[in-house]
Amino acid sequence: MSDAIRVNGNQYDWGSIKVKILGEEFYGFTAVSHSQKRERAKAYGFGKHRAPRGRTRGRYSAEGKMTGWKSSVEALRAFLASQSPDGTNYGDVEFDIVIQYIEPDETPITEELFQCVVASEDASHEENTDPLKEEIGLDVMYIKKNGRTLFDNSDKTR
Repeated sequence: MSDAIRVNGNQYDWGSIKVKILGEEFYGFTAVSHSQKRERAKAYGFGKHRAPRGRTRGRYSAEGKMTGWKSSVEALRAFLASQSPDGTNYGDVEFDIVIQYIEPDETPITEELFQCVVASEDASHEENTDPLKEEIGLDVMYIKKNGRTLFDNSDKTR
C-alpha cells in the first residue's frame, strides 16, 4: 500500500501533535525530537568476490529531547519529582512518552518512547523579547512507531 494522494488536504503539522508523559498531557513544549539507530557490522570471509557474507543483528540505541517554555519544563520537573520516593529526585524517574499526530480524515500516528529518563538539561538565556526556554535531553530505551520497532522485539514484554 502506497501513500495517499492529497489534493488540498491537511498534512500533519505542529498543531496535530499531542504529547503525554505518564498519561498527563503537556502543552508548553515547542519542540520534540527523537532518533533511533541500529549499528550493524558486515561479516566477511574467504572468496574471490570479496563481498560480505552476512551482517550482525546490530546494536540498537535511541535518544530524544524536548524544548519548552521555562515554566513548562519546571512543571515537568515537579511532576517527575512527585513520582520519586523522596519527592525531589526527577533524574531517576522512568517514564513513557506518547506522541500522537491527529488530523481529521487521517489515520492517527502514534510514537511511543519507552523507559525514558532525563539525561541532560540545557538553558541559555539572553536579553531579548522572547520567552525563556529550556531543553531536556532524554535517555530512551526504545521507540515504537504505530506499534512497530526498528529492532526484533519478539522477546520484549511490552
